[in-house]
Amino acid sequence: MTTAATTGPVIPGHVSIAPRVLQKVGGAVVAETLVVERRDVRVEARDDDGRLALSVETPLSIPALTADVVVPAGGVLGTVRSLQETVTTRVTEITGRAVSRVDVTVTGSRLEKTGPVR
Repeated sequence: MTTAATTGPVIPGHVSIAPRVLQKVGGAVVAETLVVERRDVRVEARDDDGRLALSVETPLSIPALTADVVVPAGGVLGTVRSLQETVTTRVTEITGRAVSRVDVTVTGSRLEKTGPVR
């Protein structure tokens, strides 16, 4: 549990975050992490016994073959496992919701962009 969700005064009431917001946050984290366009990322958020389960569909960013290619440890599988860890950590930090699982489906590949991601 992050300190952001537990600091400050305790005020009676209930806070809920709409699934659409959780999906947008998850999509932004995925797009930023993989350096792909946000519009190419799809995230579905659902309740998993009080925790958050995310299903992610995304392309992977692939370096141009003319560049000095540095292959991440574990290749594509290593990239996906790292993405799962990053999404779990960042979504929990941002939303205060515990993430139970992140299922990732790779939908394709995109050449890496050198400019800012939209």
